[in-house]
Amino acid sequence: MDDPILLTDEQMQEFLVTGYLVFRPKVPEGLHDRIYKQLNQIIDDEPNPGNNILPRVPEMRHILNSPEVRGALISVLGEDYLEHPHRFCHPVWPVHEPLSPEATREKVYRNSHQDGYTPLGHPRQHYSRYARVMYYPQDSPVEVGPTHVIPGTQYNKGLTDEDKARLIPLSGPAGTVSLTHFDVGHAAGVNQRPNFRHMIKFLYLRASKPKAPSWDSLSTDWKRPTQVSVPYDLELVWTHGWDWLCGKQDRYETWQSTHSVADAKIGDLIDGLDPTSDIEKRLESIQLLAAAGPRATEGTASLVSLLDTEHQTVRAAAIYALGAIGEAAVGPLIQHLREVGTREDKKDIPDGWSEGAISMEDAANALSAIGEPAIPALRKLLLESDGWAGINAAFALGEMDDVAAPAVPDLVRCLSESKSHRKIRTMLDTLGSIRKDVPVEAISAMFFENRPEWDEDVHRWWTPTDGIRTHAAMNLARLGPDSAPVEADLLRALDDPCGHASSFAMNALQRIGSSEGLAAVMAYLMSQRWDASVDGVRQF
Repeated sequence: MDDPILLTDEQMQEFLVTGYLVFRPKVPEGLHDRIYKQLNQIIDDEPNPGNNILPRVPEMRHILNSPEVRGALISVLGEDYLEHPHRFCHPVWPVHEPLSPEATREKVYRNSHQDGYTPLGHPRQHYSRYARVMYYPQDSPVEVGPTHVIPGTQYNKGLTDEDKARLIPLSGPAGTVSLTHFDVGHAAGVNQRPNFRHMIKFLYLRASKPKAPSWDSLSTDWKRPTQVSVPYDLELVWTHGWDWLCGKQDRYETWQSTHSVADAKIGDLIDGLDPTSDIEKRLESIQLLAAAGPRATEGTASLVSLLDTEHQTVRAAAIYALGAIGEAAVGPLIQHLREVGTREDKKDIPDGWSEGAISMEDAANALSAIGEPAIPALRKLLLESDGWAGINAAFALGEMDDVAAPAVPDLVRCLSESKSHRKIRTMLDTLGSIRKDVPVEAISAMFFENRPEWDEDVHRWWTPTDGIRTHAAMNLARLGPDSAPVEADLLRALDDPCGHASSFAMNALQRIGSSEGLAAVMAYLMSQRWDASVDGVRQF
């Protein structure tokens, strides 16, 4: 296998700003045409294979294993990234009658969305922890209906009309691949040609926090990309993500070293947050308050009031300004979480927990950005609340990675005491992100935790038990060799009735690498082998 072709500093900076990159890997001649013809036959004659699309069309492995795709995934997710078992072929059928440009735009507009996670739900995350590869085996001019993307919306809690007006088609020749942040807004196009348009989606996730740049980095200094296709300046957010990806201890190092507010009056900056001010003025004030850091403490209440507001850019900037203020913002943010938690616990459970995505409270993201000073208050809230506030506390701790290691005993305690499968799934992910001092036995115990209330169908026959076992296996896979003490549990999990759980268990065993585990993985794969030459007509 050829060496991966890593992304450059500028490509990584562009990814942080826009949430996507487009490239075309070099693969054997004729490959895309063969894949396209196979997909046409499948869609014509068979049900959509869903997660089985790769074994059904195994030549697509040449795309995924190409130096360009592997290099891009390593760059964004780290060398130890994991492949998620969910994959899907998204065909777009030709329209019956040609549509006018106005009708086409309206249809794409209505198609706009941010993806959900499967099985069951998962929180959206600003950091680059999940990525999506979209592969197009056919030439994809705009008339074929390629995916359209909304640059910069990976930090959004939803898509506004303003966002949807910025849809950009990802057109390209056969073999085009787009790599996107999982939460970036996108939409299927409209196919006005006579043939199918196929897009095959593959998901990947980060296993461990960044310790240093995993791309072809020449400098860890932030440089604004030359091509910025987003309407507002969110450099505070972009540099925060950059510093995290570079493995810097201080995720505000770039912002506060390159922005000075020595002559600015904090009161004037707070006045600039007035809702009657234009967006650019408010963003400038928010980001200068972040540059002031703890000096901007008196602006905490005003910034908290901007959380969860309608304008997505304003709320995103406010999150990281509060993070920059630091310890003085912890109390108001915790109080905000408590109040929201009390209110939300009285409502019906959001649909996003059922094969979708959950947007955690902006206050939780702000607390995670504050880091270590927020840990004691988050630990207390975690133990106090088994509802929405406690779930957000668990999430915030996970976004801190190993900085939150002091909270591990509380998380382990809550795994056994919590009655909420939603909180348990969130805590399992948090333990996988913290990694340090995590007792893997507490995670693997979830394979064998049986509660009657977890066996009810939630969506498409998924049960809470499926979700918990999948998250347990996934996070043991993220922990890799550290999961060796529970190898026996992982061997049993290969027979889990939920394919996602067994797939992640297989991945964990592969990473542990013992002879017994690898032999079990090979036996498992041999029994799962799919003969792609067999179809609805030819059965042997």
